[in-house]
Amino acid sequence: IRYMAGRGQDDMASRERYRRPGLDRARRVGGLDIWIIADFAQTVLECDPAALQQQLETNYPIRNKGSTIEWARPQWVEGDNEALHYRGRELKRGKMWFQSGEPETEGFVKYYYTGWQRAVLPATSNVARCVELEPIVQRYNVWAAEAGYEAANHFIVTHYVDGEHNIGMHYDKPRSIAAGSLISIVKTGTHGRPFRLERADGTLLMERVLAPGTAVLMTLEANLATKHGVPTVAEAGSSGSIVFRTITDRVDWARLEQELAKFYASKKRKADEQPAAFSY
Repeated sequence: IRYMAGRGQDDMASRERYRRPGLDRARRVGGLDIWIIADFAQTVLECDPAALQQQLETNYPIRNKGSTIEWARPQWVEGDNEALHYRGRELKRGKMWFQSGEPETEGFVKYYYTGWQRAVLPATSNVARCVELEPIVQRYNVWAAEAGYEAANHFIVTHYVDGEHNIGMHYDKPRSIAAGSLISIVKTGTHGRPFRLERADGTLLMERVLAPGTAVLMTLEANLATKHGVPTVAEAGSSGSIVFRTITDRVDWARLEQELAKFYASKKRKADEQPAAFSY
């Protein structure tokens, strides 16, 4: 099922098959609707996964600890930014969020996940504001339609800057994911990282290094039957991913402003109620 560049006419035919899929010809993992397809970025999305990540890291601002998120604009939110903390703890990765449509007029596309905070939702930008990513999304959605799946409308870009950056074993929460849709993870960066896939009971299905450009595709049902993650490694160069999802929920801009105003007022009130520290 893997196809590599530079093998002549047979490879050209193989690439063309994946440009206009059925996934029925691709090998499934563990008998589930999970497919691993090499060079998906290079052949289907027509992009260089290393150059793409480098461009995104170079061309857009970074929001670290204490930085203010700019509403509905492309930006990196790093794991030490309070809006991206997981149950009060710093995350070992950075992220960008994109959606189809303008948040100010169409609302923010809201993907729920464990530890999600509404404070990070304003970081979601219309993908049309990201010239590097917009054509990739368009090509992906053409491919998805030909494969018989709904267009994706929500896109998370993640980068791992070293071997300590990781994501633990998890499944994507189904609350706002469209039934029958596809979840597609496309690996980016200059270095491959191990990708681990388990059944829900912890039985190992796969753990192997996935080269940049490789795609892991799964149905929502297969996602719910498994867990996946990117474990820590002793050493690693720059790596990351783009995840394409079809999300059903949106939050109106004005409503989010109101919700965040209440959230921050409550947070301040609780902080003010804490007893003052004594110095001796």
